[in-house]
Amino acid sequence: MRIGVVGAGRHANNALYPSIIESGLELVAVCARTRERAETTARRWGAAAHYIAVDDMLARGDLDGVVIAVPAGEYQPIIARCLEAELPVFCEKPAGRTASDLRELAAIAGTARREVVVGYMKRFAPAYRRARDIIRSERFGEPTLAHFTFAMGQIDDYLADPRHYLIDNPVHMIDLARYLIGELDEISAVLNVVPDFGLSVCLIARTANGAACSFDFCTTGSFAHRGESAEVYGRGHAVAVDNVDTCTFRPLDGPAETWRPNYTLPVPANSGFTTMGFVPALEHFREVAAGRVANESDLESAARTLETVERLWDQVEPTWTATGGT
Repeated sequence: MRIGVVGAGRHANNALYPSIIESGLELVAVCARTRERAETTARRWGAAAHYIAVDDMLARGDLDGVVIAVPAGEYQPIIARCLEAELPVFCEKPAGRTASDLRELAAIAGTARREVVVGYMKRFAPAYRRARDIIRSERFGEPTLAHFTFAMGQIDDYLADPRHYLIDNPVHMIDLARYLIGELDEISAVLNVVPDFGLSVCLIARTANGAACSFDFCTTGSFAHRGESAEVYGRGHAVAVDNVDTCTFRPLDGPAETWRPNYTLPVPANSGFTTMGFVPALEHFREVAAGRVANESDLESAARTLETVERLWDQVEPTWTATGGT
């Protein structure tokens, strides 16, 4: 599958480009804001061509798909242009600033009859896939309780704009909760602003089947230590994923069963980009574009995730405003 990539920022170079290579997609073109950035990135990852205009990249006519990684507010026109060119798209989350943005794009995708896969890569991380299989098994029963944590170190941009923080960072776990246990309702949240340092948010919610859910998010942690976890209880059984790579099933009776990659064996299945879900997400994009599988992370699902985060923002915005935020 021959692809062009729009975006050459830090995240794209740290995660997406190496994952593209590892997934077996053929990188043929790079598009970035500046010619220097486009040329440097293309040379680094082996693309034969580079551009500073999306239309120029699309005009080459030999692409089978486009991968997009840009700031949230820039997705809509780029995705729309790729769909008008009748190309399938893989775009990084959240794929837009608002749920309404994504629904407009979904309408365009429907007219173009082309798929857009939104890169909520945790849906494709092997440990979370195992957890989902366990949760969906007959013996586990309906989820009754769940807890999700996503902690990170300081990022000044997030303290200056908490809404951007919510749609750029905790949105991962909101989407993951929807993927594992269902839609969230009855949302209530508390925001703590630590001046000149960071943010913390606690959220409680309920799923359609009645399960109680809680979430802890913060930028007051450390990048050097454990950053995320998820735990779901059924009827006597429980499953937990720790720091994205370790899945532990605790049955009602009997010893715990733990799975994690065998990092001592240097094969693709044990690579970091596979463990985090980047490579499987891109492999899923290839299968979706070829019409071999259904899209597991489409624009409508991404819109519902953003709607949930927007409701969370409605809960915490008054606290942000009271602290002097605008």
